[in-house]
Amino acid sequence: MKKFFDPETVALVGASSRPFRPGHNLFLNLRDCFGEKFFPVNPRVKEIEGIRCYSSLLEIPAQVDVAIIIIPANSVPEVLEQCARKGIKRVIIESAGFAEVGKQGKKLQEICLEIARKNGIRLWGPNCMGAINITKNKVLSFMSPFLWKGRFSPGPVSLVVQSGMLSAGFLSYIISKMPFGLSKVASIGNKSDVNETEILEYLIQDPDTRVIGMYLESISQGRKFFQLAKSTDKPVVVLKGGSSPYGAQAAYSHTASLAQDDSLVEGIFHQAGIIRAKGLVELMEVVRAFTIYQPEKKSKARLAIITFSGAAGVVASDRVYELGMKIARLSKKTEEQVKTVFPDWMEPANPLDIYPAIEKNGPQITYQTALNALFQDPGVDAIFLHSFAPPVNVPIINYDWLAEQMKKSNKPVVAWIMGHTETAKQIEEELRKRGIIVVEEMVRGLRILRALLLRK
Repeated sequence: MKKFFDPETVALVGASSRPFRPGHNLFLNLRDCFGEKFFPVNPRVKEIEGIRCYSSLLEIPAQVDVAIIIIPANSVPEVLEQCARKGIKRVIIESAGFAEVGKQGKKLQEICLEIARKNGIRLWGPNCMGAINITKNKVLSFMSPFLWKGRFSPGPVSLVVQSGMLSAGFLSYIISKMPFGLSKVASIGNKSDVNETEILEYLIQDPDTRVIGMYLESISQGRKFFQLAKSTDKPVVVLKGGSSPYGAQAAYSHTASLAQDDSLVEGIFHQAGIIRAKGLVELMEVVRAFTIYQPEKKSKARLAIITFSGAAGVVASDRVYELGMKIARLSKKTEEQVKTVFPDWMEPANPLDIYPAIEKNGPQITYQTALNALFQDPGVDAIFLHSFAPPVNVPIINYDWLAEQMKKSNKPVVAWIMGHTETAKQIEEELRKRGIIVVEEMVRGLRILRALLLRK
């Protein structure tokens, strides 16, 4: 697996000079990442943008670590035979038209696998977008260079995605909407040979990876997969597609993945300490949360809720119960501190409905007093902060102070901002800049806290 992610020499079969075609995107990416150690192959042209094209893999005057194939599916077996003769042991097939399209494609995929096994070749794909190593700046994918170039940030998160375009969608979303640092990205498609379990094992050992996020439509080598997930301290977050009859049918036509009993998957995920995401955005938010916080392993998941609405506190409490967490019991000291900003007629209780206190003291004093008490309370493991955005953008919280206290206490804070749209955006930006998680919906925020607090 290491050589797939970190090859020295790469060949591209299907290099194209036509802009915006996958073969051209791959050409640009590989040229820029590998320079003279990149060898394009196209028998119809002599060169592309001044770089010589070889008529076949056999003409390349060097050993090739990885060959990438992006040609019509019917022509792939012949190229695999060339790989065998050339001694190339790792091949990424990014072409579509295999098992995902029906019987003919399935048979073609089996022929490719037979050739590979006979010659000791490992196959990645087909029907995928390949591998990306952000740490080493190696992009073996047809993702457009206009989307990624100069925009990736190295970091601790690695992603494994059983989809080509979804991996590109994830990367675009991360770059533009939810910035966090990445280490490796693997788009594995039909996974005729290389599968998510092998990549999981590699990522667990990879020193540049601290958090692993996965979108999977099926799980190969199930027992080993769960044993690996259970054995590691690294968070493993999985969005499992095909959990319903409709989703299973769609998954088969997408990557030829067979459905698995979802209730069984749910139980084993729980035993293995795998965090299950319920949606695409939630998957991204949870892996990002683990780049910000490293909560205690034996957390009791006791939440304090600050809200400007009593009704929102009631609804949040219901969801906390459903998610298997607890509403924290506040200490006497916390209650006394909070009471200093509450009106005389109101007794503090968790959830803390602070709107009457805001009317009395203004937002900054109220929030800071309440938050300070909760950060110091040993019976509180995390804080869910529900705040109102007024029509005029006035600071409602001392953002720098909040970030400092959050880090000092090592207590996760998730914020949910409602109210005036423009002001809410500005508040969210201030919070995100300081590493505070902001969500657009209550339940998603509580699910993130559950993932952080009840991982294993």
